[in-house]
Amino acid sequence: MMGQQTGVPVTPPERCYLQRCDPRSRLFAFFLLLATLIHGHHAQAGWWLALSAFALLPWLANLKLGTFFLPLWKLRFFFLVLLLLHGFFVPGSALLPFSEWPSREGFMVGGLQALRLALMASLAWVLVRVSSNEDLITGLCGLFGPLQRLGIPVTRWATLLSWTLECVGRLLTLATATREQIPHKTPEQGWLGSLTLLGHRGSLFLNAMMLDMAEQEQRLRQQGILTGLPLPEKPTPYRPGWRDVLLMLYPLLSLVTSVINDYSSLQTLGLPGSPS
Repeated sequence: MMGQQTGVPVTPPERCYLQRCDPRSRLFAFFLLLATLIHGHHAQAGWWLALSAFALLPWLANLKLGTFFLPLWKLRFFFLVLLLLHGFFVPGSALLPFSEWPSREGFMVGGLQALRLALMASLAWVLVRVSSNEDLITGLCGLFGPLQRLGIPVTRWATLLSWTLECVGRLLTLATATREQIPHKTPEQGWLGSLTLLGHRGSLFLNAMMLDMAEQEQRLRQQGILTGLPLPEKPTPYRPGWRDVLLMLYPLLSLVTSVINDYSSLQTLGLPGSPS
């Protein structure tokens, strides 16, 4: 009929498994895996349990493999330099028959360090992708809230971290927009043209950043916040569901297994700290 409009219902995007979990559970699982990667040894079962959990991260976060490996691709030269530094400066048996360096042990140590840092980077990348600023504040305040009784401003620190991440995202957006407004350098311009183009982009970026800061200040004044940081609302009571329990169980099992292996090693070697 005329005058009637038929609208197609818009289905909101389905949240992934990690987004359905409580932010405090996400942060707790993140720190458990981080502690296992830092504390555990690569020969222990707990470390390999934590390593196997990363195979599930793309599915838990509903990320494509290209998006999941994006930060690792950007850090590829860092990992390469780390591998070469360990290979040429850690003593050991020669890898090549005609030279003492690089060493086989150095490449093994460098490879393990690169793998450890790659896992940490992937873990942090997934956490930021599935968490909003409010989620980060809620998670940090929920985990470290008891420290406020000691006079530590946990809430303000969490809010400052959230705002820092938000500002970094806005600056990246402004930098991308600035790069698109001014055309790229042509080969005929030479180094003088490159410097001129860089100056134009820098000036445009500073102007856009100052305008963005003025808008943010005006928004805070409209909210009645003249000094300090806006504090979040009081979080809801923590009631973990079955998804939260499953999310925290595997990292906890990995950390406990790593600690038990360390304790057994102390008993075997008879080092201080083991029972007589």
